[in-house]
Amino acid sequence: MKYPTGLTADQVPGPRAAHSCNIINHKMYCFGGWNGTTGLADLCCLDLDTFEWSIPIINNPTIAPSARNNHATFTYNDRLYIHGGHDGQRWLNDLWCYDPLDNTWTLVNVSGDLPSARACHTTTLLNRKVYLLGGYNGKQCFNDLDILDLETWSWIKPRISGIPPQARNAQTVTKVSNRLFLFGGHSGAKHLRDLHIFDTTTYTWSQPDVKGHIPPGLRGHTASLIGSKIFIFAGYDGRGRSSELYLLDVDTLIWSHPTFSNESTPVGRQRHTACVTDKKQLLVLGGFDGTNWRSDIHILDVSKLEENEITTHSVGHLLRDFSTLVNNTESFPDVTFMVQDTPIVAHKGILCARSQHFRAMFTSGYKESSLSIIHYPDWSKFAFLAMLEFLYTGSVKELSPQTAIDIMGLSDHFGLENLRSLASTTLMHSIDISTVCELLISAHRSGATELKVACLEFILKYHTTVDLSILKSEPELLLEVAQNSFRSRSSL
Repeated sequence: MKYPTGLTADQVPGPRAAHSCNIINHKMYCFGGWNGTTGLADLCCLDLDTFEWSIPIINNPTIAPSARNNHATFTYNDRLYIHGGHDGQRWLNDLWCYDPLDNTWTLVNVSGDLPSARACHTTTLLNRKVYLLGGYNGKQCFNDLDILDLETWSWIKPRISGIPPQARNAQTVTKVSNRLFLFGGHSGAKHLRDLHIFDTTTYTWSQPDVKGHIPPGLRGHTASLIGSKIFIFAGYDGRGRSSELYLLDVDTLIWSHPTFSNESTPVGRQRHTACVTDKKQLLVLGGFDGTNWRSDIHILDVSKLEENEITTHSVGHLLRDFSTLVNNTESFPDVTFMVQDTPIVAHKGILCARSQHFRAMFTSGYKESSLSIIHYPDWSKFAFLAMLEFLYTGSVKELSPQTAIDIMGLSDHFGLENLRSLASTTLMHSIDISTVCELLISAHRSGATELKVACLEFILKYHTTVDLSILKSEPELLLEVAQNSFRSRSSL
């Protein structure tokens, strides 16, 4: 990061929150905000090609917006527009324009039914119209919709249909094609987590059903559309400042919640800004972390997230494709197992890649390597098929307790520790008075330590109702149960 001569990182743009940042022609313009002591009216510029800060020299310095915070902005025809906000004493509803070409400020003359003074609202440009939503004026929150027609520079209050969202402030509104996606904010009484969509072609509000990892109620967060996803970052939930990132897929309306290492995540904050560059980078600047007003910049490379998502999506399809190969006679199998008089086909290459046992069987000169049919009469066909499903896909979709018991021995024989852990976890949830002894024997024989401990603890707790006669075939286990019981009584 470069700074103008004589200025430090703390001075450009300086600690602040409730400011604004907008990108025009590869430059990000930061205006106003609050630094914990006073309102700000300065304008700083970050060149996104060189990452060097500069301070534009205004040609008409006597004509400029007053200091303010929590104002709303939009860009139009390569100019920056600033509306309303709070100057420390008054709620504002003026509209200012900054022209980067001649470095001048202009107070814009508008007509019509002007919105009332407010802060913590949003202004969103779409098809030569600016949609103003929400906000707060010190007494109340708003849910009205005002539109500024940029052809006539006149404010109108349109007739709308549908149920409008609850009045709120510090929400986000994101343009998606001809729709506006409103999320979160504060009602004056609680933090909101609802999503509303305004269709600008029909002037209709709707509240869709959403799924996935829905964010908590937030205010002072940011929302940025990149591709088909809205990136919600940080904000205040009433308890603390978040550093979480949530993504809303605008096509499926499914929320997701990617995670990052602690080293790479900015500290929690609210009333920061987030801008999207043409390189699919999200630039986060400043904000309030609960103690400090910040001046730090963080960059999220969205392309890396997309690469991870594509990889995850591809892996999901790959595993689904591989699941169709399990015991599929039309998938060019090259080995057949006879399990309980049932032929089960498979592929040597996959088995060798996934199991050291099968690799040794097929490559070390064992007799099985030359057999056309390999017999396994002692294993259940259901457990054997579950084992193949695990080797092909890394999971088992449906695993009954009885099959899981059979898998305990099967996985021990074939040296599949992860499969044994999967079966053990399934069986942990099926421990009861009628099954505990059988499960204890299976865990003991297969070396499933966690399951064995869970069974012993269950027997100790319900020793008066558990029928231990099943353990006569395992005198070693009977002795272990007796020892545990004795130690328990001795500790009383």
